[in-house]
Amino acid sequence: MKPSLNARGTLRDVAKALGISHTTVSNAFNRPDQLSPELREKIMTTARAMKYSGPNPAARMLNTGYAQTIAVVWAESLRGAFEDQAASAFLGGVAEACAERGLGMLLFQVQGTSPSIIQAAVVDGFIFYSVAKDDVTFKLAIERGLPMVVIDRKLHSRIPYIGIDNRAAARACAQHLRDLGHERIAIVSLKLNFDGYRGFIDEQRVKSSPLDLANRIKGYQDVLGKGRSKIPVRIWESPSSSKEEGRIAAENFFLEDDRPTAILAASDRLAIGVIEAARSHGIQVPRDLSVVGFDDIPAAQVVAPQLTTVHQPFTEKGRLAVSALLDEKAPLRRELPTRLVIRQSTDKPNLG
Repeated sequence: MKPSLNARGTLRDVAKALGISHTTVSNAFNRPDQLSPELREKIMTTARAMKYSGPNPAARMLNTGYAQTIAVVWAESLRGAFEDQAASAFLGGVAEACAERGLGMLLFQVQGTSPSIIQAAVVDGFIFYSVAKDDVTFKLAIERGLPMVVIDRKLHSRIPYIGIDNRAAARACAQHLRDLGHERIAIVSLKLNFDGYRGFIDEQRVKSSPLDLANRIKGYQDVLGKGRSKIPVRIWESPSSSKEEGRIAAENFFLEDDRPTAILAASDRLAIGVIEAARSHGIQVPRDLSVVGFDDIPAAQVVAPQLTTVHQPFTEKGRLAVSALLDEKAPLRRELPTRLVIRQSTDKPNLG
């Protein structure tokens, strides 16, 4: 039979039926170690018969002031988060840190989520992952006055931020290709705005981007556009991070008469798509085309050839997000270290 919200018993109903105190019934749910196994089973059997499922979380929060639960608010569809190894590693870090502290974890997605859910959520704080500054859910969370942490986007001067130095990490990628001798280099960017655009872009689009991920493109440009041997670079913007988007970008670069000898991809998933597109065209990586990714997801070591990429500690980022949420003395800004991991997907250009 489908559970009904009607005709449900209460904690006091269970206590009255058994002739015990309501505190004893409460202990059966919240502090079972305080009761004998026999008494607890008797209470639980009576509670089930009376359709009483335990103390109301909202009521418990009113009594204690804490929900013992935190919420992670995701900028896009949660389906994409579960498919993306980088995103799932971050969520795994949050989950580990919550479990160690006896906390629950809720997930909200901005897309399709009613703002009222953020207002009514019975939680002790929010972790916002790559959410836009003007997003209504972010504004409503601020109004609630609960502790907050933002990830990968610096949204507010008084709200703790955890991320990486995208620009410096991207400079290391571009410098690696220049050191190898590449002079025809293309860039596959992640989205730079929220308009769903896909295609070639100009410098103005990079400069006007409200997203911190634009710093990856700026970091590439810092290296490719300096000195006497400035390298003209074509940039393709992808609306999402996926292998399919990487393939689409590569196909467009391969149409050019003077196709690039190296491609900088702003995520590993894009880079893997580039490698797959190259393979379908008979272009060998790295002999004919060097490819550099960003993130160092597990797939970067499985793809053939193994991907040169930037490693960033996603799991640690998730764990630190929980710590920053709970620790009033946590620093307002924390940038985690990254490193360039050179594998098999890059080599000197083949100019023969």
